[in-house]
Amino acid sequence: MPGLAPAQGLNDSAETLDGYRSPMHGRRPLLRECATSDAELNELAQQVRRWLDAGVEPGSIGVAARYKKLAQKAAERLGADGIKTISVGGKSAGVQVGSMHAMKGMEFRCVAVIGVREGTLPLGGVVTSEEEDPRAHNQDMQKERCLLFVACTRARDHLYVSYAGRPSSFLRAG
Repeated sequence: MPGLAPAQGLNDSAETLDGYRSPMHGRRPLLRECATSDAELNELAQQVRRWLDAGVEPGSIGVAARYKKLAQKAAERLGADGIKTISVGGKSAGVQVGSMHAMKGMEFRCVAVIGVREGTLPLGGVVTSEEEDPRAHNQDMQKERCLLFVACTRARDHLYVSYAGRPSSFLRAG
């Protein structure tokens, strides 16, 4: 992902992703800009419906949001459209909806990552200001980038990313 700094290895050498390749190449991610949060949730419902209509099983679809409240709004909007949802990792059949943190270790055919906008990613309250501590700021920004990376890499076949208003600086970076 653009903007990621090399990780320090155990022997203090910097590690990069140079030379690594994935044997799988999926479709290009679909990036959706929406005028309002309500419009974003409506677009999400339409996208999930398209996947379901194309034969994707509900349990093979994941919806990730930066925080639980937005995930709950997404589940409510999908439910209003007659789409059954469950919490990520739930046992019954349904589109799995949860926070980006909850997605860690999961894999889905299709993933929608919503709310990737300025002020949400990076989440303002969890990032140390650069003026206060430049090193902590960089570390906090790296954690937020990694969180988005984790959410996006849960998709095996299709990735849908959306935002309302101004996009996250992470999207503008590349």
